[in-house]
Amino acid sequence: MLSYALLLVFIFLLLRDYKTGVIFTAFIVQPLTYIGSGIGEISLYYILAFFALILFPMTPYLKNIKTYPKLLLIPTCLMAISYLVTNSICRKPHTVLIISNIITQFIFPVILWCVLTDDNKLKTAVKLLCYMCVISILVMIPEQVFKHNYFTDLIMHTCVIADFVIDADTIRYGLKRINSIFSYFSTCGMFGYLSAYILWIIGSKYKIRQNYYFALLLLMMFLSFSSGSRATFLGIFCVLIGLFTDSKFQQNNIFKILLGLCILLSPIVVSYVGDILDSMISSDSNKAVTGSSSELRMLQWEACLPYFEQSPIWGNGRMYIWEEVAPRNPIIQGAESIFFSLTVDYGIMGVITYLIMIVSATILLYKKEPRLAFLPIGYFLILSLSPDAGIQYNLLLTFVVLSYKLIDSYNNKAM
Repeated sequence: MLSYALLLVFIFLLLRDYKTGVIFTAFIVQPLTYIGSGIGEISLYYILAFFALILFPMTPYLKNIKTYPKLLLIPTCLMAISYLVTNSICRKPHTVLIISNIITQFIFPVILWCVLTDDNKLKTAVKLLCYMCVISILVMIPEQVFKHNYFTDLIMHTCVIADFVIDADTIRYGLKRINSIFSYFSTCGMFGYLSAYILWIIGSKYKIRQNYYFALLLLMMFLSFSSGSRATFLGIFCVLIGLFTDSKFQQNNIFKILLGLCILLSPIVVSYVGDILDSMISSDSNKAVTGSSSELRMLQWEACLPYFEQSPIWGNGRMYIWEEVAPRNPIIQGAESIFFSLTVDYGIMGVITYLIMIVSATILLYKKEPRLAFLPIGYFLILSLSPDAGIQYNLLLTFVVLSYKLIDSYNNKAM
């Protein structure tokens, strides 16, 4: 009943205030794709994205579609075409799922772009994102203290779950691996990383509430770190490059406090960071962590290679790696790179279109603010070395759109 109630409330919001409904869907519902709608096993986000698409032609925001950057439009069209071609020639098509993926991953970010037309709606987007950040931090604290995620218990007992959600008791680097309000470690880490970038833009470019945004930024980086994903550490490093080359952040009291703590605790910090770097470089032999390693990835690739060779150009079709490969090769469960599913499901064309999307997003943001280029680069690095559980392209495109709009708004005011 709660899932039905949420669905009706959010649909009513879209009908009453389309702009706010789309923004709410993008920054509140979208990161929690595992929450079901109550309609079968369909995600709440999928239903709302589809409903937003139905209403879109009837809104005055349709005209804004022509302003959507070609550097995002071209690669997403290429990826959508790749999906459709693969689905049309594979032995076991998933037409409904493919269409749903195209709507949620590629079309919904376009709709978000079209409704973020003024500063008030940008403020709404930032405010909702900050609410998500604060809630995820508040859930993280008791999860880290009590080594158990009570939020996961609550969600699983009150809502329909459309996808998996876990709470593991794994300890890494002395901390419980958290997922906070998200479905999985890597999903939590990715959201923390992407949110930190937005908070850096706001704190760096805008003068209001700088201390609040920079403090929240550091907490989101800690949230991302607490996920325990070593791939996510590469994303955190990308954020740090932006931060420590930003003169405004260096002048902020938060930076001075952080720098002072690092100097004061330098023996502990150096040793701790050294252990982390050692575990990343020597993952095969390091005993501090268990799980992914270069040896495991080689074994996973060996298991995937025969299936890739069956259809190297267009792949074997959506979900093939999970429905056919994984049951015969248990080592594939939790495949430690997005490239395993890309090569098996979508072949070389899937890989090429994915790389074009990353490069295009990087160029687009670089033209607006050079340090922002690290946002899609970090996304690429994280997914290249970790499972893509719960992380779809729409999450990247959503944050690219918001980053671009925020910088654009700032530049227009500065001129």
